[in-house]
Amino acid sequence: MEAADVRVLAEGLAAVPLMIRYGRDAAALARALEAALGRGEGLLVAEDDGVLRGVAWFLPSGTLALGGYLKLIALLRGGEGKRTGAALLRAFEHETARASAHAFLLVSDFNEGAQRFYEREGYQRAGALPGLVLPDVAEVLYWKRLR
Repeated sequence: MEAADVRVLAEGLAAVPLMIRYGRDAAALARALEAALGRGEGLLVAEDDGVLRGVAWFLPSGTLALGGYLKLIALLRGGEGKRTGAALLRAFEHETARASAHAFLLVSDFNEGAQRFYEREGYQRAGALPGLVLPDVAEVLYWKRLR
C-alpha cells in the first residue's frame, strides 16, 4: 500500500456494512491507515486494472508471542466474487510466515460468511471474546498453523 491509496481505500471501506456497524467512517479509517503506514505495519492491496479492490492490514508477529494477526481484510465494491479475499489472505499468510509460525484473526459473531471463508481456508475456531469491541458482539478468534 502507498500513501496515495489511503483516501481511496478509506472512502471505499466506509461504505462496507461491517465498517458502518463498527462506526468507522472515512475520516477515521484514513487516520488509522495513515498511522499504520507510519508504523510500518503490513498493508497489502489488491488491484484490478489499476483500480483498488481490497486491503489486508496485519501485524506479522507478536500475537500471543506466537504469530501474526490479521487486523482487517476487506473488499471494496468490484472486488467480490473474484477470489480477491483469498489472494489477500494468502499474501498475508506468506508475509507472516517469514516471522511467525501461526496466524490469528478475529471475526464478528454475526459475520457468518467470513467465518465460513476462513474455515474453508484452513482456520480453526479457537474461542470467542464477548463485548471486546462492541458490547453486543462477540469477536470469534481463529487460528491457523503456517509452518
